[in-house]
Amino acid sequence: MRNRCVPLYRRLARIATACLFVAPALVACATGSPPSRAPQEIAGAAVPSAEERIERLDKNAMQAAVADGLSTGLALSSGALEMNPLVPTSPVGIIVLTGAKIGLVKYADRLPEDEKRMLIKSSSSLWTGAAVNNLMVLLSAPSPVAIAAGLVAGVLWWQHSARVYERANREIAARRETPAPQAAPRQVAAVSVAP
Repeated sequence: MRNRCVPLYRRLARIATACLFVAPALVACATGSPPSRAPQEIAGAAVPSAEERIERLDKNAMQAAVADGLSTGLALSSGALEMNPLVPTSPVGIIVLTGAKIGLVKYADRLPEDEKRMLIKSSSSLWTGAAVNNLMVLLSAPSPVAIAAGLVAGVLWWQHSARVYERANREIAARRETPAPQAAPRQVAAVSVAP
């Protein structure tokens, strides 16, 4: 006689694996720092400037677009169904859509700073949440768990992005308020030569 608990245990193992797979990313989004420190931080390398941190958010938005496209393709190839009728399900369609997302991030550079930041925050949060949702679906998590994980990841990334922008604004404002050190005025010595 076949044990009926085996499929249930396998499903629970898949859910646990999916949760463990996504947990480090969620922790990094919630705390605003990666789970482990980079070697250059340990060695005491210089902390990135405010402009570099803002530039990283732009790159993270592009990475989120690619992650969403890749995870969508993987989930569709494993047999999942796309619930959004606007998303093409062919490989070419997914590649074109990912390229359009990257183009949107590049277009944000032409916008005023406030609009650019809002576009970067919202798009990267949306795509990060979608990528986490797709990974959870790929790992056979139940739909409510996958949706909840995607929502949590999106909200946490939104909050992380907002904190990065706030810190950068404070740092830039502090730089403007602090006058640059001025060089000591030159003293001219008068020398006369007697004949």
